[in-house]
Amino acid sequence: MRNTIIKSTEEVVSCSDNGQHPLVYINLKAGSGQCQYCGQKFSKTSKATNEALAA
Repeated sequence: MRNTIIKSTEEVVSCSDNGQHPLVYINLKAGSGQCQYCGQKFSKTSKATNEALAA
């Protein structure tokens, strides 16, 4: 299981663990989600937050 959280501005993300498991879509409407196969964690962030981190 991975320790990093992937941040996305999208409300729905996909995960296949580089082809290691079936492609699944994870809804981040609640703010976060986790892949049921590999346990990868995802978090929804606002666009403004991502731009501030990049600066």
